[in-house]
Amino acid sequence: MLKVLEVSQIVQGKNIRNERDSEILELAESIDRQGLLNPITVQMGKHGKYEVIAGHRRLEAIKRLGLPHIECNVLDDLNEKEMILAQIAENCQRKQMSASELVDTFEDLKKRFKMNQAAIAKQFGKSDTWVSNQYQAVRLLASQYGEKVPKAEKEKTAGQIKHDAKKKMAGRELIIAEGMKIQIMGHKYTIFCQTNEAENELRDFIKRHKAGR
Repeated sequence: MLKVLEVSQIVQGKNIRNERDSEILELAESIDRQGLLNPITVQMGKHGKYEVIAGHRRLEAIKRLGLPHIECNVLDDLNEKEMILAQIAENCQRKQMSASELVDTFEDLKKRFKMNQAAIAKQFGKSDTWVSNQYQAVRLLASQYGEKVPKAEKEKTAGQIKHDAKKKMAGRELIIAEGMKIQIMGHKYTIFCQTNEAENELRDFIKRHKAGR
């Protein structure tokens, strides 16, 4: 049900996304110019106050503008799992979450609701591989910076992290197949065969490629 509520009637609940002050200020400026384009979502909580399910940033921006009222979608009582899943849907639709934020969310879902990777992937409308990629991106950050990962790096998406990692491959050896490694030096690629079988397979491949020209 859509209602206009007093800001003083609404309290912030747990938000799964870390918010930056600059983002709130930018949103407040946008709302000041264009108005609130999307209502926030709330439900009745304890002590007669409404609790935010989705729209924490918008509510905070409205408060900073000093506006007394805000348009809200008021939902019937939701359990804790439904609230968190609603926040996930809201955050994913609103702004792409970083790999670190996603992994934190995955771990929260695993701990609170015993959700496995397949269930998490389904909730996000993604594949199991996509979930694994978020963990891989966070591991890349951890291996590069240790336990203390700079905030700017934490906020990168999995795709950005992988792109940066690829740029740093120069001079490194990568396993490309069983018994084979490749070393990248600028535009030059050198393949190393670690077994006779791998070397024979590579020679056969080159021979077939030349014959096919």
